[in-house]
Amino acid sequence: MVRQTFDVIVCGAGPAGLALATLLAPNRRVLLLERRASQGIGPRIGESLPGAAAPLLHKLGVLEQFHRGGHRERGPAIAVWDRETPVWKDAILDPNGPGWHLDRRGFEAMLRQRTLESGASLVDGCRHIRIERQQGSWQLGTGDVQYGAPVVVDATGRASGIARQLGLHQSTEDPLLCLYSFLDSHPDDPDCSMRIQADEQGWWYTVPLPGDKRVLAYHLDSDNPLWRQLKRGADFLALARQHPLLAEALQGLAPARMQCRPAGTAMLNVTALESVGDGFLAVGDALFSFDPISSQGLFHSLASAASAANAIIAGSTDALDRHRREMQTVAAQYLFHWRGTYQGPARFGRYPFWQRRQGFQAAATQALVS
Repeated sequence: MVRQTFDVIVCGAGPAGLALATLLAPNRRVLLLERRASQGIGPRIGESLPGAAAPLLHKLGVLEQFHRGGHRERGPAIAVWDRETPVWKDAILDPNGPGWHLDRRGFEAMLRQRTLESGASLVDGCRHIRIERQQGSWQLGTGDVQYGAPVVVDATGRASGIARQLGLHQSTEDPLLCLYSFLDSHPDDPDCSMRIQADEQGWWYTVPLPGDKRVLAYHLDSDNPLWRQLKRGADFLALARQHPLLAEALQGLAPARMQCRPAGTAMLNVTALESVGDGFLAVGDALFSFDPISSQGLFHSLASAASAANAIIAGSTDALDRHRREMQTVAAQYLFHWRGTYQGPARFGRYPFWQRRQGFQAAATQALVS
């Protein structure tokens, strides 16, 4: 068996793992292990980045390249949520700037290129990673190669694959499912708004993307049989068009292939991370998976990576404790706003989707502090 040693091993080459490796590589021997053998093609869900991410992109050394990447500046948000009448919020009022709707594939390719330029090593196609702790060091095996490092970071996304092997589990009480499709849009489509619509069964959003695409997504409970009835693109589009706010933006568009993925809030207990052994951290969705209603998932990936990098570079117990407290604060603030958002549509309060959100929020809060 081949054995190699590094200072830090990051499992997962999504935005969080790539950002962390980029920040560490100038001063550390960093290895990225990625499950996927290829990066895939076509648009990806998770396409929103707020203006507050600009300093993080600058720190990563990619801000100028990002601005050349063809990403679409956010327009206004128009929501039918607390009331049946639309409420307009202009993105220009955000003190950090309006933010962007991304070419997500292009964004990740840019981060990947930057990570490799920074000097980090990357191994793709590691479908099965075994982890154990031996004599104060982490040992990770994949195929016939074993890698060792004093610090290991789980950046495997919502699956939290490394944390799960070590006996840690995210709270997963929220069965929110995202059913979505990428529609071919008109090249001259003047609409630049994000449209958000609540209804009895959940909530919708649609927004134009780079490359003449428009994403249409519906969020409902995974045990609601309605989602299976909507797996035909034509039925999905027809239901969305029953809402005037959505119908206006979807006029003349044809159905497209349907996709779905889990989307509910899920959180690791930050204080439990140290129980599995020194030098274990989690970032991005592997630590906290945010509800898409927050539009903060991608920003959290970059911000949690920057916080973890600071703690690892400092190399002290105090620095790690500061990082954990920061992540707990982030989670508490997110839960506060999440609770308030789902309490908004009081007119749907008797429907199971909206009733269940309250119980899930309480459970997530308890999991965070217990």
